[in-house]
Amino acid sequence: MRSDVKRPASYSDSYIVLAGTNVQLEPLFPEIQVEPIKPAMPAYIDIAVLFIIKGSLHILFISAFETFFYFFYVSNSENNGIIGTINTYYTPLVQSCNSWSNITKAIVMDLLKVDKSTVDENGSTAAAKRNSYNLYLMNWSMAYSVICFGVFVTMLGIVYLRKITVKWKELFQEHLAFVLVLGLYEYFFFRTIIYNYTTISTDELNKYIVDGLYECTRDA
Repeated sequence: MRSDVKRPASYSDSYIVLAGTNVQLEPLFPEIQVEPIKPAMPAYIDIAVLFIIKGSLHILFISAFETFFYFFYVSNSENNGIIGTINTYYTPLVQSCNSWSNITKAIVMDLLKVDKSTVDENGSTAAAKRNSYNLYLMNWSMAYSVICFGVFVTMLGIVYLRKITVKWKELFQEHLAFVLVLGLYEYFFFRTIIYNYTTISTDELNKYIVDGLYECTRDA
């Protein structure tokens, strides 16, 4: 039998063998191209990537919500609360000043002994510094959101390269729904609890001020 025959000759091929022809027989098994097997990466890497994606997306939504909620809602409410406390004393005083005599006005000005222009300038400077510093804090808060977004985008690149299956629609729906529920909770919590919290009363402030003045004048 010829050495180039890839399979044993059958009866129907006997004439080829006996004739000694150069006809090539078909191989017994067709050649199959097998790609080299790539070593599989540990599964925990994919799990870690999915965990970081969920965590960074969650913190991104929460940080953006907290920034907006505090700097545009809570902070204004706190400022209004402080001004409201001051107005407890300030408003009746201003409302009654039209009935003051010139002597009363002179006594009040003597008691104040302040330069109005200096007070106004100091107040404007303090307000500018406060606004600038609060803007700095708000920018830092926004930076946290940007960092979380950067981590999320980096994980997207890893997901693309490693061809990790991610259910994006369910992922976004889940986190958006969670942030919406959290936002509603915080809003109602502030409206029903924080705003109804009883702070120090006017009578307590009066006691504090009068006791201090009394300590200053009792030895007179």
